[in-house]
Amino acid sequence: DVSALGNVHTLDLSYTKVIDVSALSKVHTLNLSCTNVIDVSALGDVHTLNLNDTKVTDVSALVNVHTLYLENTKVTDVSALGNVHTLNLNNTLVTNVNALGNVHTLNLCRTNVTDVRVLENVHTLDLRFNKVVTDVNGLGKVHTLNLWGSNITDVSALGNVHTLNLSCTKVTDISVLRNVHTLNLCNTNVTDVSALGNVHTLDLS
Repeated sequence: DVSALGNVHTLDLSYTKVIDVSALSKVHTLNLSCTNVIDVSALGDVHTLNLNDTKVTDVSALVNVHTLYLENTKVTDVSALGNVHTLNLNNTLVTNVNALGNVHTLNLCRTNVTDVRVLENVHTLDLRFNKVVTDVNGLGKVHTLNLWGSNITDVSALGNVHTLNLSCTKVTDISVLRNVHTLNLCNTNVTDVSALGNVHTLDLS
């Protein structure tokens, strides 16, 4: 019974048997990862909420959460999460991210999201091991973009991205990336790097 812990600032209940968290609405930072919690409807005002590896599916009440971790969950509907600042959807069933255009930091690693055009204003976007996104032409304003292990080949629109990870991709033509600040081309088939003389930090390992 955690009903007496409602005024705790930072509370880690990961790997515990907790189920009822309705009394924890005022907790600032709450870790419920690897628990059997399902109902999180009372947690809409928690600042930082970790629900990784839980059975949570309904996140519609979490509209005011600042930082939300949903990795390895069965969540599919994230339409209510447009005001979340930092959102981790790594290895989830999410496919529609149309509501997430104003999220600052978004992790879509190992998801089947295909249409990422709406994410043009996201600051930091992680699409590692996303095997279904092929068109990133709308992401030219993203600051930090991680495409490690994706099936991206056309990066012609990414010349103004600040930090770009193309490691383990099939990209070959990177001539447009001369203004990128930090560029990772590890394990690629890129041979002509003559355009990259002004890149600040370059990984060709």
